[in-house]
Amino acid sequence: MIVDKFKIKEIMAKKHIKNQSELAKMLGITKNQLSNILSEKFNPIKSNIIELANFLEVSPLDIIKEK
Repeated sequence: MIVDKFKIKEIMAKKHIKNQSELAKMLGITKNQLSNILSEKFNPIKSNIIELANFLEVSPLDIIKEK
């Protein structure tokens, strides 16, 4: 299971979040941590996906895709 970067970017645009740095700051994590979560090489833990989805006000199923 991986986070769908394109859906995240779509949601960020709708919420007027300019970039990943801004999103990371709003989440209280580093840009590096966010990059890891969004990386296709990284398998994020369930709580990270849930926290990101809750912050973006979407279902976790809306932001993940199968490998």
